[in-house]
Amino acid sequence: MGAVITVHETWNKRISTARLNRWLSSALEETPPPAVSGRRIKIRYMTQPKSRPPHFVLFGNQLDELPTSYERFLINGLRKAFTLPGVPIRISRKSAENPYEGKKRQ
Repeated sequence: MGAVITVHETWNKRISTARLNRWLSSALEETPPPAVSGRRIKIRYMTQPKSRPPHFVLFGNQLDELPTSYERFLINGLRKAFTLPGVPIRISRKSAENPYEGKKRQ
């Protein structure tokens, strides 16, 4: 019964954006994201919009090109740093729109 209670607490766990971003900056320093077509993928910050299960959102550029191996690296780091065993972790990606893309020169 103790394991069930522990998993339930982990399932409902909330992590502040400040703590997430301190962890994220050290993870990015340790292992930066790979370059795609000569341009580095930039992850700006991370937040947790909801729990049940823990769900995190990455903000940056070219995140649609982020390899699944790097996403697994982030998930495993989150599990270890914030003690999240036994629950699924979801990560969404939000990239900024390029204001110059699709505009015609006049």
